[in-house]
Amino acid sequence: MAPKPDVKMHMQRGTLDKKILGHLRLAMPLFSDAMLKTSTLIDLLTDYLQFYQLPLATPNLKLTAGTTEDHQTVIMSWEPTNSLGTVIIVHGYMDHTGLYGHLIRHLLGRQLTVVCLDLKGHGLSSGAACSITDFGDYVAQVQSVIALCQEHFRGPLHGIGQSMGGSVLMKHCLNQSAHNAYPFASLTLLAPLLQPVHWKKNRRLYYFSRWFVKSIKRVFRPSSWDIEFLAFLREQDPLQPTRVPLDWVGAMDQWISEFAQANKVDYPVHIIQGDNDKTLDWKYNLSQFRLTFNALQVSIIKRANHHLVNEEEALRESIFAKIEL
Repeated sequence: MAPKPDVKMHMQRGTLDKKILGHLRLAMPLFSDAMLKTSTLIDLLTDYLQFYQLPLATPNLKLTAGTTEDHQTVIMSWEPTNSLGTVIIVHGYMDHTGLYGHLIRHLLGRQLTVVCLDLKGHGLSSGAACSITDFGDYVAQVQSVIALCQEHFRGPLHGIGQSMGGSVLMKHCLNQSAHNAYPFASLTLLAPLLQPVHWKKNRRLYYFSRWFVKSIKRVFRPSSWDIEFLAFLREQDPLQPTRVPLDWVGAMDQWISEFAQANKVDYPVHIIQGDNDKTLDWKYNLSQFRLTFNALQVSIIKRANHHLVNEEEALRESIFAKIEL
């Protein structure tokens, strides 16, 4: 049996200069090329990895970072020796790979290769900050990453999405035309985004204000019981945007309308949802998901908020224990 990778967390976070992030973006090779070199970008990546407390490369853990063929999407992968399969993680709105260390370490502990991408306008990827006009653009990014995983990694492929990332994987699932074309052996959606709270009122405000403003100020609301995580988002993370583009709100509205017209599908989908989620109208959303997914499994986590990947430790362990791969 191969030794498990060392995925201990770095306790000293320190600081991360935005100039380093700029240099890192510019230095990213194509992911396919980087796969050929075990230590590609390790030196440049070290500050980033340590700041976000992500696993470093070890003799038993290969780390690769690069971009898709169009140089727009940044991808990072952690591949343990004798991997049992591959998991693609799709992050939520205003998130990025750096915030998913807890989940990455959990999956590596299960001897799985982990692949993360930064969606358009997020993290290290290209694009206007957190702005998009169609969730289909996110789906196209995910499809590119799926193709790379099928080319470079062995074993079954699994998908995990948090919030908007869950919506992106859901939209990808709904787009599949034939069962044998579906790439995922399992699909786990953590508090997937459909309708947010107070959407009817806020939708009216959106349609009125979009003619006058391009974005609104972001309000940091509690999405976890982990107060250190919330403070990090507000005060330390240099990749956190401070405004919400109304183009993205329009894309979300379009996604809600598209889902209402979606055909039923038989692909197995597992939704994990916190019952203290103040971001989503989650009870309504689950009622809609049940109408569309014939093989839907739902796990409700008591006391859990919206950002399930970064809940307090005890809740997070309960959440991760529900992930079936």
